[in-house]
Amino acid sequence: MHTITAAARTTTWRWPVILLGISGLRLDRGTRYRPARLLLFVLAGALYYLLTPVLTTPAVATAYAATVWLLYYGGLSLTLGGPGRTALIARFGEDRAYALYEVALGVLFMNQGFAQAVVIHAYGDSLPAAVPSWAAYAAGAALMAVGTFYKLWAARTAGLDTYYCRDMFMGRPLGDASELVVAGPYRHLRNPMYGAGNLHAYGWALWSHSPAGLAVAAAFQLGIYLFYHLCERPFIERAYVRT
Repeated sequence: MHTITAAARTTTWRWPVILLGISGLRLDRGTRYRPARLLLFVLAGALYYLLTPVLTTPAVATAYAATVWLLYYGGLSLTLGGPGRTALIARFGEDRAYALYEVALGVLFMNQGFAQAVVIHAYGDSLPAAVPSWAAYAAGAALMAVGTFYKLWAARTAGLDTYYCRDMFMGRPLGDASELVVAGPYRHLRNPMYGAGNLHAYGWALWSHSPAGLAVAAAFQLGIYLFYHLCERPFIERAYVRT
């Protein structure tokens, strides 16, 4: 996601829509699947709430976070970098296949955030006593603010289609492949979504005084960089960069 096409520069989605989109609920693309997406989002939230007493036990929280990591990065890599996308398109057609993929990816986005939440809750306040509470709160608040700002800014600049890797799913550029554009936060950072955009997860963990939360944030950031180097970067070089 470190490069965007000229077409993506015209993205003007409002901030609340972008925030919901990066959280797993897309409301910016047509109306056909919007009620189903909204219902799934609400039901998933209710299910998480009901299962909180079970999910926040240490063993279950650890297993849950590991499972989400494997499904998210393993499933994303197999779908976009393996045979998954072609099989879905052959079975359902391009538009419907992408809609199904998009909803599934949105559910994984939701689970990623909830995985860190249950790990933080399960392992409680456990920062070393030498770390002052005020410092953890101040650093956590700063990182959450900076990370959220960069994540929203990058998603708004590149567009939610880029955030959901629509071009990779389709196997072709979404816009003019002859011109790569650097705009917004991409002027300053190569991968603002994957880099600065993930600082909010570390901030949340610090605010919660949770070393385990920091470990989960690092594991998920490592996963997205592995996906980038193994799947996304080769696609970008193949589809957008002229040789």
